Amino acid sequence: MSYQTADREIAAGVAQLLDTLGVQSFMAHEHIEVSVEWRDEILRQLGLADLFVPILSQRYYASIWCKQESGIAAFRRMTLIPLSLDSSIPQGFISHVQSSLLQGGQATYHQLMRGVASRDIRFAIDAGIRLVADARSFRQAEYHFEAVRPYLHGASDQQVTHLLTVSAQNGQVCHASLCARDYLPPLMQSHGHLLPLDVREGLSQVLAQYAPPPPTVR
Repeated sequence: MSYQTADREIAAGVAQLLDTLGVQSFMAHEHIEVSVEWRDEILRQLGLADLFVPILSQRYYASIWCKQESGIAAFRRMTLIPLSLDSSIPQGFISHVQSSLLQGGQATYHQLMRGVASRDIRFAIDAGIRLVADARSFRQAEYHFEAVRPYLHGASDQQVTHLLTVSAQNGQVCHASLCARDYLPPLMQSHGHLLPLDVREGLSQVLAQYAPPPPTVR
């Protein structure tokens, strides 16, 4: 995480979402001990990290330290996930990457998944499946499914069958309208035969409740 001190609460919210996806974040104001030379520790962490998530703003670009961090990240060819607080765009060595606007200072899984998937698509898919499995409402199920859907082209057969299984086990997922009508049927068609018989039959029965009626023959 790269951010101005004034934006550390916003950065902490982003870090919390990343943690849910299984990505451990480094935040200087939380993780650097008093006795440690902070510049050396930031450089060390930049050398270890795979992702670089700057919280862009006018304040960010007014800081020479923040600009140096983004330059180092670009030099190391780290995967960049620029998030903007005030429509500030990436500058300098990271100007080739498009930023995503934080609505109300809050990030979304959709914004973060894009960057995580560009680094490791299988890791991102596993993270998305966990989100779907933990959905606690129909809307949340649809929201999490929407976050992982764009990357399922890179999923293994095992990952798709796992997604179908957790969907069958969570009524908030398999009974969510968009999931039942649009998201799950194509996956059942391509991978349903890989499911255990009881899971396949149970999920098929649920999805049949939401299937559109056959066309009327005139």
